[in-house]
Amino acid sequence: MSASDSLSEASQPLEQEGEEGWDDWESDEGTGFQSLFGEARFQSLEEALQHDQQQHGFSLRQFRAQHGLDQLGTIRLVNFMRVQAAAGLDPRPALEGTAPGSAAAPWLDDRYLQPAIMDDELLFHDWEGDDEEMAEAAAAQGAGSAAAAAASPPELAALRAENEALRGMLEAMRSVVLADEGMRELAAEAAQQRGGAGQASTAAAAAAGGGGAAVQEDDEAKRIDESYFDSYSTFDIHREMLADKVRTNAYRDALEKNPSLMRGAKVLDVGCGTGILSMCAARGGAAAVVGIDGSEQIAKYARANVEANGLAGQVTIVSSKVEELTALPLPPATDAEGQQQQQAGQVDVLVSEWMGYALLFESMLGSVLHARDRWLRPGGAVLPDVANIYVAAAGAGASGLGFWSDVYGFSMEAVRESLRDEALRRAVVRAVRAQDLISEAQCVQRFDLATMSADDQDFTAPFRLTVGAGPQECHSLVLWFDTLFSQRFCKEQAVVLSTSPAGTQTHWVQTVLLLKEPVLMAPAAVAPTCPDAAVALAGELSMTRSRRTHRSLDIVLRYAPHYADGSTGEERCVIYGMGVEK
Repeated sequence: MSASDSLSEASQPLEQEGEEGWDDWESDEGTGFQSLFGEARFQSLEEALQHDQQQHGFSLRQFRAQHGLDQLGTIRLVNFMRVQAAAGLDPRPALEGTAPGSAAAPWLDDRYLQPAIMDDELLFHDWEGDDEEMAEAAAAQGAGSAAAAAASPPELAALRAENEALRGMLEAMRSVVLADEGMRELAAEAAQQRGGAGQASTAAAAAAGGGGAAVQEDDEAKRIDESYFDSYSTFDIHREMLADKVRTNAYRDALEKNPSLMRGAKVLDVGCGTGILSMCAARGGAAAVVGIDGSEQIAKYARANVEANGLAGQVTIVSSKVEELTALPLPPATDAEGQQQQQAGQVDVLVSEWMGYALLFESMLGSVLHARDRWLRPGGAVLPDVANIYVAAAGAGASGLGFWSDVYGFSMEAVRESLRDEALRRAVVRAVRAQDLISEAQCVQRFDLATMSADDQDFTAPFRLTVGAGPQECHSLVLWFDTLFSQRFCKEQAVVLSTSPAGTQTHWVQTVLLLKEPVLMAPAAVAPTCPDAAVALAGELSMTRSRRTHRSLDIVLRYAPHYADGSTGEERCVIYGMGVEK
C-alpha cells in the first residue's frame, strides 16, 4: 500500500519538489505552546512559561535546574504533567514531594517518552541549547566584568548555584525506551492512584476513553478511516502502485509460480484495490478468491476488472472493512466424492499488500492479522510471511537539504533551515541513493506474519552502526524494509521484495531520520589518527502506533557516539511523527 496524498508527494526527492506539503499531522488541538496545566495556548515559549509561573506558581526552567534535567528528562517531565492534567489532577504535589536526584521521581517512567499531545512544542524545544547559552552567558559575565567580581554575596551564590545546576543538566543523561502502553492508560493509572474514589474513577474513565471521550475518539477514528479509504478511491495512487514493477512482479511471481500452494486454493486478498492480486491468484490456479477493499468506489472498478478478464466465476469482490465482515462469499468445500462439507468459510491463503512507508505507517498490518486470525485455516499461508526493517547511517546527501544551499547560484538557507526543523519533527520520505549510505545496514526488527500478534507492531530495538571509511559525517539514519514470500509457503519459487536503496527504487522509497547534529565517524583502524571521530553510533529505535491519531506512527530515535577509548559522547533523543490527513 502507499500512503495518503500528502505523504505521496513527500516521497519524491526534495530536488523535484515545488512545495513542501507537511500537513499530514493536522490536528483539532490548535498550534502554539500549550500550558502544562490546561488548554491555554500561546504564541511563544516565554508567554507559556510566564503564564504557568504566574497562574500556577510553577517555573519549568527553575524546576529543570533544581533537578538537573536534560532533554530526555524534560520530555518525560512534560509528558508526565500532561498526563496528570488529562486525568483531572494537579501535578504539582507529586513534583513538590520529589527530592532532586531521586530515583523514584514519578516522571522517570520510560513510558513518559511518548508524547501525550500531538505536536507538543515543549517537546520540540531545544532545552539543552538554552542551557548552553545560559551557561556561556553566565561564564562570560563572571569572567569579564569587574562588577560581577564585586557582586553581592547573595547574587554570587545564586549565580554559582545556577551554574552548578546547568553543569548537572548537561552531564545527566538517562536511557530511554518507548514502552507499549499509551498515554490514556497512564492517565487512568494516575487518576486511580492519586485522586479521590469518585474523582479518580471519573477521571480514569475519561482518560481511558470511556463515555463521551470514547464516542469522540471513535468518531475521530472513523473520520480518519474515511479519509484513508477515500485516498485509495482515485486512480492515480493505484497507477503508482501498479507501475511499481518491483512490488507488482514480486506478488505476481509468488501467486503464479507456486502451483503446490495455489492450485485449488481458496484465497483472501485484503485491500484488493483494482483487483490485481486477486486476478493473479486466480490465474495462478486458485479455485476461489475473495477480494476485500474498504473503498466502495475502487471495489466497483475491481468487479468490472474481474468481469472484463473473464474471472467472475473465480473472483468475488466485497466492499467492506475486514474487521466488519461476518462471512466470506466462498463456495462450500467438497469431499472426494463431490459431497458438500460444512466449513466455517476459512481460506487456504491470505495475501495482502499492506506495507506503508517505513513498513508500518498506515497501520494496515493490524487488519491483516485480524483477517489471519478470523479467516485463515490452521496451517494456511500468509503472503508475504516475513517482513524486516533495516537501518543504516547516511551522509548529508540522504536528506536532500543540500539542494537549497546552491539553487542556480543562489543560497536559499531560510528554506533549508525551515525544512531541517520540520525533518527533526517528522520523518522524511524520499528516495535515497546507495552512495549516500556510509555504513552497512543492520536489521533491527523481524516480523513473522504467520505467528506475530498485533501488539508486536510496537517495538524498541537496539542498533550499532560502524563505517567502512572515513572520517566522514553521519547526518541521518535511513530506514527501509523487505518482505519475504519464503519457502515455508512458496516452495517452488520464493520471492524477496526489497525497498533497499541499493536496488531498484519502489514507490515506498526510504524513510530518513535526520540527526540533531552531524556525528563525525571513522573506522576503528583510523580512529587513533582522528580522536574526535566516533567508531560507532549506537542507540535504540522505537516505533509505535500513535495513541493520539489513528493510523499514524511515532518513531523515537535515541543515539550516542562511541569512541575508540571506550567513552560515550552526548546522548540525543529525537521524536519523529508520520501521520495521515483527516
